[in-house]
Amino acid sequence: MITLRGMRTITVLQCEKCDYKEEREFQVGDYVLKRVGECAKCKGPLYISMIYGVPEKGPPRPYGY
Repeated sequence: MITLRGMRTITVLQCEKCDYKEEREFQVGDYVLKRVGECAKCKGPLYISMIYGVPEKGPPRPYGY
């Protein structure tokens, strides 16, 4: 039997000028190097530096269910 685990997709936001970094849930339209606003620490440009998946906790579910 084939089993699947769900994945959570995480987007990492990083400031271009300082060491500020933040993680949030992926949103439709996210892509690496996209500018997303201002840094909360220094007001520099904030951009998406990485997008990655994390397996969800819990038992795997059978394929097709």
